Amino acid sequence: MPAVSEYRKISDKAVKVIGVEAILAMSPPQRGLLNNSLDRLVVKRGSAENVTDDEILGQYEQIVDYALPTETHEHLLQQLSARGS
Repeated sequence: MPAVSEYRKISDKAVKVIGVEAILAMSPPQRGLLNNSLDRLVVKRGSAENVTDDEILGQYEQIVDYALPTETHEHLLQQLSARGS
């Protein structure tokens, strides 16, 4: 498990990349999976700074599209895709 300071950094970075609205739209189990996924990335990369925006977005998309889809996130994914274009 990453240090508290790294957890805060990756959380802030996730909010910047994914957006508050999209994160708040996630179900509690989805948010839990995202937290676990981001924790593993921080440990693997050594710090929150070494985790890329694409890795964060990829974890989010895997969770809401495949691991625990709810059909409530499609419009948010479209917004995120449009931002990246």
